[in-house]
Amino acid sequence: MDNLNNHMKSITAKNLNIAYVGDFVNHGKSLATTGTPILLLLSEFTNIDTIDIYCPFLNENPEQIKLPSKIKVIESYKYDDAFSILKLIKLRKLNYDKIIFNLMPTAYGNSNIANMFGLLIPLILNKLFKMKNIVLVYHNSTFTNDIRKLGYNTFYDKIRGLILSQIEKILFKNIDTYVFLQLYKKRIDEKIGKNKVRYLNGRYLEAVTSIYFNNLKDNDKIIINDDSDIKILLHGSWGPQKNLELALKILYNLKIKGLSFKLRISGGINHHFPSYEAKFKDLLSKYSIIIDSYLGYVKEKDIYSLFVDTDLIILPYNTPGGHSGVLEQAMFYEIPTVAIDFPEYKEQSENVDFVTLTSEENLEKTVEEILLKLKRRKEIKIKSKIIETMNNMRELIL
Repeated sequence: MDNLNNHMKSITAKNLNIAYVGDFVNHGKSLATTGTPILLLLSEFTNIDTIDIYCPFLNENPEQIKLPSKIKVIESYKYDDAFSILKLIKLRKLNYDKIIFNLMPTAYGNSNIANMFGLLIPLILNKLFKMKNIVLVYHNSTFTNDIRKLGYNTFYDKIRGLILSQIEKILFKNIDTYVFLQLYKKRIDEKIGKNKVRYLNGRYLEAVTSIYFNNLKDNDKIIINDDSDIKILLHGSWGPQKNLELALKILYNLKIKGLSFKLRISGGINHHFPSYEAKFKDLLSKYSIIIDSYLGYVKEKDIYSLFVDTDLIILPYNTPGGHSGVLEQAMFYEIPTVAIDFPEYKEQSENVDFVTLTSEENLEKTVEEILLKLKRRKEIKIKSKIIETMNNMRELIL
């Protein structure tokens, strides 16, 4: 097989040195799932010489992985430590062709000051130091998401949201920013007028890391071996907005009706909602009779085997947290999926016939119908999806 490099063409005469700021595998939390695949894909471009990653310090219990030689990890700051984050201003002294920030309002932990500093860094570099080589990949803006439904609904959260919206407005009007949904680009346009926000197609993105770490990126396809048990997966970073209880309730009802399946739950607690852990444990205990296994946090390399061995995924969320990584993974692995009918998921799953969107009220009926007629996939295409995703990420270095 030709290496994926053979599918890419140089886009400039000059080779590029790239800096990235944000979460990365083994370094950071929620945004590592987007930052890592972006950088793995960019490392394939022949016109990129180096990628320096400015990320949080090493997580506990890191997984053992091998990174491309172009990638250098530079541990640079700590979550919730505003002054360590402020030191990222040193990027002004370094000669990078492009600096990519992977951001959301809570990208730097639970400290409001740390997150504010983190959002201001690219603005300071752009406006004060006149740096025009900065790009933002932005998730979950105050202009695109209902922060109350996401669980931020105190009076203090409202005040914070007002301040944040002003910072985001300045960012979006001054710095090239990419969002993963056309819907979000439209909402920002409607709310702030002229801006520098663009749409970046993130289809399949969050499945890329596990494929790379299992050395499968050049495989045309993989073959699926059926067994006798239908396996349902509930996967995610769990918090109150994910409505795990709804999924467990309807699956309990279907078990009572006599439907046969094995249920697995995976993923840890969203670190922004530590108080949810008690509720989560109560739900696992209450519905233990139908839960065959709780896997906890699943390392990136192991995502592959988990999703290959899954026949149905359910996303019972109260509200979308933006572009859904779980949905992108499900689509990559071609897993039948049932999700609540939000505009975000409708856009993401456009022209994907094995994703079914339904209302919360009809979720049980929809899952039952799919289980009764479920046809298992025989194979999963790999290489063509990796090439498609790589071509999409080209946009970040143009």
